[in-house]
Amino acid sequence: MFIYITYDTEGFITAYQNTEAEGFTKVFLLDSWIAQFAQHSDKFRYDTDKKVVLNPGNLPELSLDDLNTKYSDVLKTSQQAVNSATTLAQQQTVSATSINQLQKSITALALSQSAKETK
Repeated sequence: MFIYITYDTEGFITAYQNTEAEGFTKVFLLDSWIAQFAQHSDKFRYDTDKKVVLNPGNLPELSLDDLNTKYSDVLKTSQQAVNSATTLAQQQTVSATSINQLQKSITALALSQSAKETK
């Protein structure tokens, strides 16, 4: 798989993305390295002489339990964000309804006062 990277003076990868951009170098990343690279990209180096990405080879393995825990944490955070957004939307709906009722009341009062003054 081809990706685009930036790297520091020692060759350590500082950023990566899937699309071409100015300042990024196109490199090939082995499919078997993708999971490790996604988690530890700053540990990989770019060899500027050979024009290849180097795997440090001593990266920690991620167990399925660790992965499941991380996924559960992300899911909880996501659910909290959805709940907060829902609460905010409900509060905005109540506020809009209250403002609308207030505008109707003010309009009715103004019309009533105007009618009294014209009599």
